[in-house]
Amino acid sequence: MNQIDIDKEEILKTSKWIRLLFMLLYGFAINFVLTICLGLAFIQFLFYLFTSKPNISIANFNKHLLEFFQDSLAFLLFETDNKPFPFKDTDDIETSQEGEVIEAEVEKESPEKNDNESESEISSDKE
Repeated sequence: MNQIDIDKEEILKTSKWIRLLFMLLYGFAINFVLTICLGLAFIQFLFYLFTSKPNISIANFNKHLLEFFQDSLAFLLFETDNKPFPFKDTDDIETSQEGEVIEAEVEKESPEKNDNESESEISSDKE
């Protein structure tokens, strides 16, 4: 059989053990958040049952819970090395909130039209 060489320096790196502690912490946090999500889902159903629409405040809070859940799960599954809330960098938050820029052109009136023509068009639209 092949013997695998184990590098003790790699095993004893403190950054790896600190990550394990954070993984345990976020594992418990995900369990707690999941319980909260299930409770909020039931409360949201009651709002939907009685008012035929979900509660907006709960829906907004759910977005934050989903973001935390997604970030924590990505950290636990080694998809990223970025720690979730409350250790999340503010730069990550700012870039995720930036929206897409849509360019549009404004249609201008041609300079050949005079004010009399514009006024007559407006009055004919009102009739």
